[in-house]
Amino acid sequence: MEHSVCLISFSPIYRDARVLRQIRHLAPHYRLTVIGYGQPHRDWQNHPHVKWVSVAEEERRLTKPLRLALLLMARLQPTLYDHWYWQKSHHTLALTEALASGSQAYHANDWEALPVAAEAAKKSGARLIFDAHEYAPLEFEDVWTWRLLHAPAISYFLRQYTPLIDASTTVAPMIATRYQQEFKLEPVVILNTPDPVPLPERDLDFDHIRLIHHGAANRNRCLENMIQTVALCDRRFSLHFMLIETDPDYVSSLKRLADQLAPGRVVFHPAVTPENIVQQIAEYDMGFYLLDFRQNYNNRVALPNKFFDFIAAGLAVCVGPAPAMAEIVRGYGLGCVAPTLDPQDVALLLNRLSAGQLLAMRRSARIAAKEFNATYEMGKLVALYAQLLGEGIS
Repeated sequence: MEHSVCLISFSPIYRDARVLRQIRHLAPHYRLTVIGYGQPHRDWQNHPHVKWVSVAEEERRLTKPLRLALLLMARLQPTLYDHWYWQKSHHTLALTEALASGSQAYHANDWEALPVAAEAAKKSGARLIFDAHEYAPLEFEDVWTWRLLHAPAISYFLRQYTPLIDASTTVAPMIATRYQQEFKLEPVVILNTPDPVPLPERDLDFDHIRLIHHGAANRNRCLENMIQTVALCDRRFSLHFMLIETDPDYVSSLKRLADQLAPGRVVFHPAVTPENIVQQIAEYDMGFYLLDFRQNYNNRVALPNKFFDFIAAGLAVCVGPAPAMAEIVRGYGLGCVAPTLDPQDVALLLNRLSAGQLLAMRRSARIAAKEFNATYEMGKLVALYAQLLGEGIS
């Protein structure tokens, strides 16, 4: 192996499906240093070509009021954003570790990793790759405090470092277009598709249709809408959650609501690791996601992991009218799109489905899974690195 790559992601990488796919598909070609939160994923603990560096999310140098004051003052004096960013100890530690890796390329996963990767690349003369998981300046645009304090900081760092970027990638076509318009980047679109898995044939029991939803239990995802929907559906429908409990109080409130509105018809299952999700959810009948896109640009254009997990599992899919997902569902005939996010409208749509329609949707999902998979999508990333660095295998 001739070249080494440093992947940086300020996330718990052991459950970050996109970053784990990057590791899986780059490791056969390059020596990797992976910097992020938490312990190594078990698949990579003893891998000869993957070094794992864990950094703790810490902010020791300034109190929270001082950090907020710094963000406010930076609106008038933007260079103060640099001080705000680098006072975070996990950023400075990550930079030290990144430089120590001696890599020929630094891969920033999302905007927060970009300053670290860019400074490491600049100091060492290495290549810089930026993977935008969202359109970062509008990630939490529905929260006014975030718009006031954090959005200007993110735009500042993007404008500061995008001229240094050698190549960029992102998760959806509309996000790629936005980065091109606003920051003159030309991102390669790499969809959040999972690795393909074998799908055994499974009969449909039309009298017991099981809806499945998995992912983080974040309040802004309004998961209660799906509980309200199944409460209005025919009794043959049940709803199954596999939630990462990022907010235990929120999960408790969802369980109370389920007991109140649909007793015995909403089941909460333990979360599973990213590499096991597709096989687990393939046991269900329909993937279900009512993403509220009305107040947030990234939700309008979202093509999230779970959406492609549903397809990879050969499930029929029911989504709300979020445009990017709706376009694929309609274009491939693999599910149904609710006309609104109102639980009554969604329940009416589900209740009208016939067994023949569900079976046809499942067949279409299996066909679409041959196109929407990581073998193809991550092949784009491997090709990008081969173009930047040359082939990684000597």
